[in-house]
Amino acid sequence: MLFHDTDIMDVTAGLGDYEVVFLAALVGLNKADKRKVIDHLAKYMAPGSLLMLRSAHGARGFLYPIVEPSDLPGFEVLAVFHPMDDVINSVIVARKSKNKYQY
Repeated sequence: MLFHDTDIMDVTAGLGDYEVVFLAALVGLNKADKRKVIDHLAKYMAPGSLLMLRSAHGARGFLYPIVEPSDLPGFEVLAVFHPMDDVINSVIVARKSKNKYQY
């Protein structure tokens, strides 16, 4: 497994080399900024690759921006998990559309 710590908005063609991209909960400190990052990923990720992103649900949204499935144009949402215990972050798993021009 290979991890990169960089400003994702500076990464374009290289995103197409990865089968899975993990997006941390604090990437984009508000919904508008997070949506810009998601749109960027939808534009440059390889068709069929997976996006795993951390979100929040309910009152936990005071700590982290909430991402809804409708905030993921260009992706097919495969699973959404909202923990009901001490874990704060929700997880969304989505697949990049096979149509590389759909974002």
